[in-house]
Formats: sequence, C-alpha cells, structure tokens
Amino acid sequence: MNIEEIVRRSGEILDYAVEMRRHFHRHPEPTSREFETVRFLCGQLDRMGISYVNIPDGGILAEIPGKRPEDSETAPHVLLRADCDALTMEESPENGRGPRCCLSANSGVAHMCGHDGHMAMLLGAAKLLAEMVPGNMNGTVYLLFERGEEGGNCIYYVMKYIQARKIRIDSCYAIHVDPDLPSGTFWIREGASHAGNVNFEIGLTGKGGHGSRPDLSNSPIDCFVSIMNQLKDVRMKYISPADLLTVNIGSVQCGQKRNIVPEYLEFKGTARFYSQEAGGIFKEKLDAIVKSNAVLYGCQPEYKVFSGPSLPLINNGEAAAIAAEAVAELFGPECLTEGKLGLGSESFSTLAAYYPSVMARLGVRNEALGAVADLHNPHFDLDEEALKYGIASHAAYALSYLERCPCIPFEPFEGTADDLLKLMNRPVPKRYDES
Repeated sequence: MNIEEIVRRSGEILDYAVEMRRHFHRHPEPTSREFETVRFLCGQLDRMGISYVNIPDGGILAEIPGKRPEDSETAPHVLLRADCDALTMEESPENGRGPRCCLSANSGVAHMCGHDGHMAMLLGAAKLLAEMVPGNMNGTVYLLFERGEEGGNCIYYVMKYIQARKIRIDSCYAIHVDPDLPSGTFWIREGASHAGNVNFEIGLTGKGGHGSRPDLSNSPIDCFVSIMNQLKDVRMKYISPADLLTVNIGSVQCGQKRNIVPEYLEFKGTARFYSQEAGGIFKEKLDAIVKSNAVLYGCQPEYKVFSGPSLPLINNGEAAAIAAEAVAELFGPECLTEGKLGLGSESFSTLAAYYPSVMARLGVRNEALGAVADLHNPHFDLDEEALKYGIASHAAYALSYLERCPCIPFEPFEGTADDLLKLMNRPVPKRYDES
C-alpha cells in the first residue's frame, strides 16, 4: 500500500468529491425513493469503468476486481459502504455562522445526516482505487451505495441479493460524519458504535363525550398519562445499570376542543440501547404497561408499529485495529481522537452481524465555517475539506485488509436475511421500484 500516493491522490480528488457532495445536497431524495440519486451514481460509475448491479429497492453494488479474480475462492473480498437517502425535513438556509454554500432544491427533504458526504467520499475512493490499482490488488473491493438507511431497511434487499448469489465478503468498512469531532480527525473504537432500537406507534381508543361529564367517558389522555408515568420506571426497575437505554416519545396526537373528551389518541416513540437483551426487556414491559392500562381506563390499544429490538452496531475489534492503523499511517497518530458515545441507530449493523466490520466516525466540525450543528438538525453542515480524509481512509482500509488477508475470529449470524428480519420483528420493507 503506497501511503504517500493515497494521500496525494485523495487531495487531488477533493474537488471532484466536493462537486459530488454539492450535487447530492441540492438534489436530496427521501428514504427508499432515491431514484434520481441512483441514476446519477450509476452514471458516475459508468464513467469510471466500474461494473455494478442496481439491486431493486436495495442500492448499487459495484465491484473492483483484483489481480486474482480467477482465484475467488481464496482471494479476500472487502466491502466499502455509503448510504444514499436524505431526511424528510426542511434545512435552514444558514448553518451555524451564515449562508450555506448550497441548498436543497427539494422542499421538505434535506441531507441533514451527512449522507451526501458519505456518497461523495465513496465515489472519490472508487475513483482512486479504479485509477491507482486496477489489477494490482490482492483481492476484490465491493462498493455498496445503500438505499433507505433512515428506517427504510433497504439493506434487507441487498442481503437477499448477496446471499442468493453466495457473494463472498470478508470485511466491511464505513464512515459516518461526526459534527462533534474536529474536521479531519477520526474516532475508531472497538465494540458498541451505534444503538439498536424499539420503535412504536400505538393508538388508544376510548369513549368520547362532553367535557362537562368526563365520568360518562373514557379519555385516552388519562390512559396515556398513566402509561407515560409507568414507562419512566422501566429503566430503573428492569434494566441493568450497566446497560444504556433511552426512551423518547416524539409525537402525541389527540383532541381538538377544550370542552370535548377525545375518543382517540396516538403516540409514537423509540427506545435506544446497546444491549439487544435490554431492548427486549423494554419492549416486553411497554407491551404489558399499555395493555394493563388499557383495561384499567377502558381503552382499546392498537399497535400500528411495534418493531425491534433491532441489532446494535458492534465494531469488530480486529477490523477496528486495521482501520485505526491505516488511518494513522496516512495522517499520523494525532488524527485519531476520542468522541462521545451516542445512541443513534445504523443499518450498517446488519452487515456487521454477518461480517467483521467497523464504522469509523470522521470529524467534520469547523467553527469558522459554521459547521457546528448536530446531525438531524436544520442547521447541520459539514466541512468539505474533510472529504479527502474519508476518501483516503476508505482506500487505505481496503488495501490494508487485502494485503494482510487476516483470519479474523468471528461468529456471524447464521440465518438468512429473512431470519434476521424475524429476529428484529420488522416487516418486509415496502417496495418502490416495482410500483
């Protein structure tokens, strides 16, 4: 692996990556409906001469073969991944300092989680690898541009494709931008990286009436308040103090008039955790609390969404070590830093369940440029200079892994993509490409 050449070429590709990032930022598309984004990505791969398949409702799986494609049984295979979808929210025309360099042209949709940067970095790495080392790598590099990361679970269709064709993958690498870390620094840790979740949307139907005679009604508000009060005790009474778990109610819809007892209430929320066991306990207790209070307050519960516990993302120790060493070789050990554990969720956890994987966090914070706001915040922005670090680290991880060809002790999930879906109690994702 030629360290100097990777660093130099990543810097030269930066302008291309910035152009790509701004294109994606101006043209965001929501989860599972990234139709024009996929067409644009395919066009870029065509220009690079990289072969790929567009997996319906899943994303793009591209391949850069190494010098021994005929020896696929023994040559290692590594996968680099980026996500494609944007959030259904309005971005602010200003970041933390002033006007942005570019704005979303699609009202109500915006790249406020950095996926525009993720795609740009992976395209840059594809360009670097395709130009520098075609035919000289000791194995194969796959590039995955994944659709529907923000709750669409499109990775299901990717895994179905991979498993049906028995595609070999030995390790996976991904980057998530982090606005808490200084631009160009990396946080690469072994173990828990992103949380699993339980998602719920629950309706309560009571008996409506006039506000002057609440005794003749069954208000779902009373039922919900009792549910909320009991939920606060679950973390303390049933979850080990060694396990992190957070609960949030993000939406409550009920009633319109001050003098009418409403008939219906709907609440929506999520729990996050690093222990799937803790997530299972929370879900079991939530179910019991809802049902017991529904009986007590004379309401009928309806579970519109009740999924999980999904898998937390656990970075493999040896994969994390390879990534950290590769990054330190590129930019020096001072580029490695420590960050704060968060409880956001990541569909990359599915790949990590099947293959030794690591997700690095790349700092994009630059106060002088106004890149200071958190992810999923309307003021979120990133320092585009950081993209060159991401390009280089993608390439360096792939080349380092292929050169070492390590035998990493790992116990993968033994079942199919459908078995994993059943384990996480999630429905088969909605299809859009065939509609």
